[in-house]
Amino acid sequence: MTTDTIPLTPVYTITIASNGAAMVDGEDVTAPGTDHQAARLAALAEVRIKAALHGRPVRATVKDTDGTALPLVVDIDGTTTTLAHPHPAPAPPAVGPVAREALGALTVAAWRAISDPDTAHTSETADFLTETAEQLVAAGADRTETLRVIRNAHTIWHHIRDDDPETARELAPRLLGLLQAGHPRRTADVIEWSTTLNHATT
Repeated sequence: MTTDTIPLTPVYTITIASNGAAMVDGEDVTAPGTDHQAARLAALAEVRIKAALHGRPVRATVKDTDGTALPLVVDIDGTTTTLAHPHPAPAPPAVGPVAREALGALTVAAWRAISDPDTAHTSETADFLTETAEQLVAAGADRTETLRVIRNAHTIWHHIRDDDPETARELAPRLLGLLQAGHPRRTADVIEWSTTLNHATT
């Protein structure tokens, strides 16, 4: 059996306890007191059913009573192949064309928000830029563009904080998470203002 072409997911986990109870992905297959070999065969039969539902071989890992983890491939006909190495971890999804287009639209919208004199220095823009920066960071977008949005988010926050301290207070911890250690001056600005506001309201 060639295993290279088998999808990396799902990987079913077979657990066999010392008392003979077997589970597949946490669901009971045999009751305590079952012979160890019988429990193993019953669990493999359950995975074979899952392979049939997928219409192809599937991956599984048998976690035995001695703590070992045995990687397997189970085919529709019940053929079981032991692998010499653990199942490879699936790669994170790549940012495809649609996702890249969406990220580009985000950065364009952020640029337009700060370019419009009627909306640039508003609480809504500060919130929008902060959320946009968070989405860009989470998506692993272009670092240069992301940093530009982060800097703009702080700049607008700096402008609106005295007029709308409540929004500024809500955005401050999110900004600190975005700024981290790479922007010491901006980070210090957020911390200093937040500390002063806290002292003033206590």
